[in-house]
Amino acid sequence: MEIFSKSMCAVILLVTTSISDACETLTVNGADHWYPYFSRHNPQRLGIMGDIVMRAAERAGIKIDLQPSMPWKRVLFDLGSGRLDIIAGSLKTQQREKKFNFSDAIHYVDLKVFVLHDRRFDFSQMSDLVGKTGGKLRGMSLGEKADEYSFNNLVIDDVPSPKSLFQMVASGRLDYGIFYGSTGKQEVEKYNLTSTIEILPRAVATEGLYIAFSKNSQCQSHINLLNNEIKNMKKDGSIEPIIQYYYSADASQKMDGKK
Repeated sequence: MEIFSKSMCAVILLVTTSISDACETLTVNGADHWYPYFSRHNPQRLGIMGDIVMRAAERAGIKIDLQPSMPWKRVLFDLGSGRLDIIAGSLKTQQREKKFNFSDAIHYVDLKVFVLHDRRFDFSQMSDLVGKTGGKLRGMSLGEKADEYSFNNLVIDDVPSPKSLFQMVASGRLDYGIFYGSTGKQEVEKYNLTSTIEILPRAVATEGLYIAFSKNSQCQSHINLLNNEIKNMKKDGSIEPIIQYYYSADASQKMDGKK
């Protein structure tokens, strides 16, 4: 019995040590093509949400392992399964709250309607989209209320990438696309579609942006430490300069590594 107890203690110690070693580093990922919120163009500048996570980790003495680019639905799946610890930037919905934990709201984003210039229509509420075919990124939330309305009343196709979304709008295959306002403007400019596509002024929704944490991660104490540091950054004003940087005139150039 004593031998068994010693063996069990050794196993428990080994497992505990392994978990402790694994928790020296938290894995982080985010949505691609999501400037200014998350971007991989410059390894020193990961966008508003990415920089906040990196800065909070530095302050808390936690190492961060930035994971490779992958489809957004896979990022969400990995967070839910515990293979990923943190998503640097996500909308919060009731469905996601069942799977993930969230920070306090850090920033806000407008979801906008993108249309062809010559197929422009008035948009003031979601019902104005009834009878039209739209598109959004696969796995993308429009916010709680807009998700529910679109599920019950609209035809919105899921597309694999921002490039596909805007090309389908430009070709007339979609009557409209819904995307993040600031990010969409960047994408339209990148693909030289500014003379073809315009952004309608009224937002579909204005939603909070959050850091999302895995409920199934083995590193909950480190996640809590990081989340507390994010709260401290909100209190001491450290987050605001990060946000303001990405809305400065030359930020996009620096993100692309031009400066």
